[in-house]
Amino acid sequence: MREDYVLKRVTQLREERNWSLYRLAKESDISYSTLSNTFHRNNVPSVSTLIRICEGLGITLAEFFDEDGSVPKQLTVSDQQLLSDFHRLPRSDKNLVTAYMQGLLKVASIRELEDNI
Repeated sequence: MREDYVLKRVTQLREERNWSLYRLAKESDISYSTLSNTFHRNNVPSVSTLIRICEGLGITLAEFFDEDGSVPKQLTVSDQQLLSDFHRLPRSDKNLVTAYMQGLLKVASIRELEDNI
């Protein structure tokens, strides 16, 4: 595997989501300056930083390195916690959470459209 693979893969996944580097930094809980310096200097991020990037992207490390799509989608730790919490709710609250999430997704898509203008 080439040294530049990791940065190119991060860029690919970020662009698939129409995310700026700033958005990736926020989603990954990494300072923008750290992420920006990593890319501008063509430095390969540490494993711990790459794990945080994957968490921000909502994928596992295995999925990150899966070039041919052969690794089945795995739930991240935060995905597992969210599902566990959701399953403990009564049906009426599950409906509220579902409606709230759909609203959030609509707002997010509007923001993405505005960011691309």
